[in-house]
Formats: sequence, C-alpha cells, structure tokens
Amino acid sequence: MLIDVHAHLDLPQFDSDRGEVIERARREEILVINSGMGPEGIEKTISLSKKYDNVFSTLGLSPREFRKGVIDKTKELIGKYRNEIVGIGEVGLDYYWVKDPSGRGKELENFDEFIELSRELNLPLVVHSRDAEGDVIDRLKKEDLPVILHSFSGSPEQAEVAVSFGCLISIPVSLVYSKRKQKLVENLSLESMVLETDAPYLSPIPKTRNEPVNIKLTRDEIAKIKNIDREIVEEITTKNAKEFFDLKL
Repeated sequence: MLIDVHAHLDLPQFDSDRGEVIERARREEILVINSGMGPEGIEKTISLSKKYDNVFSTLGLSPREFRKGVIDKTKELIGKYRNEIVGIGEVGLDYYWVKDPSGRGKELENFDEFIELSRELNLPLVVHSRDAEGDVIDRLKKEDLPVILHSFSGSPEQAEVAVSFGCLISIPVSLVYSKRKQKLVENLSLESMVLETDAPYLSPIPKTRNEPVNIKLTRDEIAKIKNIDREIVEEITTKNAKEFFDLKL
C-alpha cells in the first residue's frame, strides 16, 4: 500500500474523469489524502471522502486568501467536520506570490490562527511553505504539533532543522526531474519522509496533469537514490503517513 498524503482531486481538472482517477489509485492500492481549500473545496472534499473509501480529507485554505469572511467560514467548516477529517491543511505561507511585507505579515497572522485551531481540535497540520521555509520553520519550532511540510522546497539544512523538532518532509513526484529535491532525499532518512503528488500539479511530465497513481514514481525514485528496495520505501513512508494521520486501516 502507498499513501499519497497530498492531492486536490476536487479541482476542475478532474471533473471529466474523477471516478476513473480514483479507481486507478484503488487498483494500485493507493490511499489519497485530499486537501480541500476554502469553503467550496471543503464541501467537495468531504463529499469525495464519503463516496470513496480510499480517499481521506484534510481541510485548509490558501495562504493568499486574506478575506476575513472566508477565513472565518473555513475555520467554522473545519470545526464542523472535525470527526470526518484526518488533518488541517494545507495552510501556511507563500512568499512566491506575496512579495510585500504587509501581505506577508497578514499571512503570518492567518497561519497563527490555523496553528491554534490545530491545537484546539487536536489535528495534525499540513503546511505550505513556498519560498517561506525559514519563517515557517521558525514559527513551527515554537510549537509541539505534528506537521507535514508539504512539497518541501527548502534546503537540506532547513529540512534537518524541521526534522529535529518532529516534522515530516513530503516528497512530490517532481522528484523525478528536480535536482534540488533529489539532493534533499539524499540527505533525509526514510523515517522523516512521506510521499505526495499534489495532483493535478507537479506532474512527472511538466505541463501535464498529475494524478495519485504517479506516487509510485516517487517511491521508485527514492529507492534509486537511496539504493534500496522500493518495498522498503513503500513500507516506511506508508507507516509514517498512517501514524501521522492516525489512520485505522
């Protein structure tokens, strides 16, 4: 069994064949943790996890969403569905799109709200940290919370710091061509890794749609980099994900 810890199967890119995509994952014994973003995405994601037994839900919000009404509604829905989800996320910081200091300050304030919600609801966090790894790590090391750093793009040194206080590092399918992520995997232990697709994004073939079945390519590339059997990669990363999300399988 493999676990794709982060995907977005509720997005329009899957409207024409969503059921087929999920069935392909099922045939390969792949479980999917789907991330619903904002009120609309949350409702769609909850519907998916009710319909398909190999889809689980985390609920979050884009760091670039600054409207208070949307933030409050998202938090309300996360509370409403507390017993139907396995985590909060993705939430976090995005400095790639948000350049101005005031916007970044607002992102930090919103991130703090979701960190507190994670604590209140006793749910783990899945964190987005695009070009903001330093601030994310500085903020999280003050906490004692289970965290996955989704599609981590920081340095091996930053990853080492994050792992030192308990974070898991999520490795996407773009590993197959990303020298940066390959270097990251070289320096990480399997015990600190989980696997993701971020489908429909980060496809192994750029500018094409990604899907959960491609998580096998991440597993195989890690095995190649580490010079170990892919079954070992599968066993350990799946164990990490099951324990993190408290999946009773």
